[in-house]
Amino acid sequence: MPRATPLAAALAAATALPLLAVAPLPAAAAAPPAPPAPAAAAAPPRAPAAGPPGAGWTQVFGDEFGGSAVDTAKWNFRTDVKANSAQRPQNVTQSDGALHIALKKEDHAGKQFTGGGVISKKHLRYGYYETRAKINDGAGWHTAFWLQAGDGSTTYPPEQRTEIDGFETDSVSPTKTYHTVHGWVGSGVHGPVTYGSGTYDTGLDLRQWHTYGIDWSESGAKFYIDGSLKYTAPYTPGQWMHDYTAVWLTSIATGALPDAGKLPSAASFDYVRYWQRDYYVDNDGAAAYGYSTTGTWQPSALTGWTKDSPVSYGCAAGAEATWRPRLRAAGTYEAFIRKSVSATGGDPAAKVALDNAGAVTTRTLDERSGSPGWVSLGTQSYQAGESASVSLTASGTGCAHADAVKFVRR
Repeated sequence: MPRATPLAAALAAATALPLLAVAPLPAAAAAPPAPPAPAAAAAPPRAPAAGPPGAGWTQVFGDEFGGSAVDTAKWNFRTDVKANSAQRPQNVTQSDGALHIALKKEDHAGKQFTGGGVISKKHLRYGYYETRAKINDGAGWHTAFWLQAGDGSTTYPPEQRTEIDGFETDSVSPTKTYHTVHGWVGSGVHGPVTYGSGTYDTGLDLRQWHTYGIDWSESGAKFYIDGSLKYTAPYTPGQWMHDYTAVWLTSIATGALPDAGKLPSAASFDYVRYWQRDYYVDNDGAAAYGYSTTGTWQPSALTGWTKDSPVSYGCAAGAEATWRPRLRAAGTYEAFIRKSVSATGGDPAAKVALDNAGAVTTRTLDERSGSPGWVSLGTQSYQAGESASVSLTASGTGCAHADAVKFVRR
């Protein structure tokens, strides 16, 4: 223990003496009570995570942004120069369990302002996407949570087809947002499909934390804020190609020049999560992971289940196409195969076999008559994993056509 100082010893001796009686001061001379210290302002609470609507969902991708740096195994940086800002990787950081996009007044790549963002390396399609975000304070910035193909080097990649904007908010109006769906031909050329909510007042201060959700399915896209459905776009695969897309979390300067007096500032994202419920296997692209063939198959002129997706055909007896989904969770699913129709060359007696962990059921598919579309193979309970499959076998009396299968959670 430290030694007692002379001052401490003197104080100790003084406290040992008897106290002297002291007359009280007149009331008028009493010191007024000190005012209470002002309470520290509490930070606005983060809106709770909403999660996907309904049951049967399995989370298969996400980032809680809990590390000290961006996980570059998961994310690319936005690096384009667009509108009023250049986007820089060093503007994107992580701290306090969130990802922050610094918005700055600085000269770079011919612009006077810099923003940034991240783009997922994993490309996804149908499912429920959610983030919790807050925009910056001060005009001139456009913050968004959106889905589109690409790696962040440009917002107009040649492969772009579907764009779904979970929210787009211009910071000049921090209570307003909008939701849109665009169909693209690629390289910035717009297709014929656009849906949009239009800009509307949410009644919320979007500079505080709120959750935003996108429920993308074959029947369209639904948009949520804090768990409340705000807009539905009836965007179907017959209208335009439903391709695999990346998740974009971005903020750039656009419109009127930013208010430099409010800079530096930041837009922040607390997390991003993706859940899946239904499973599709195609004959091409990212969803062809479980597709295989035996025998000879060739490209067909017929159109697949989503616009411009290919169909293959096999004419020799015994030519077989197989689709094997990777079910993320056990449960009850209804299986479907996509039927193609060719009135002159379709196989009137193609064999379809559904294999559920060794329990096989078969049926005949007439591809020479009727209408193209999804054909149900029934509803069953399935194990998680890859123990289920659907196969299509040509009978030799026409050409069987291979497109896609899907397993829809029930």
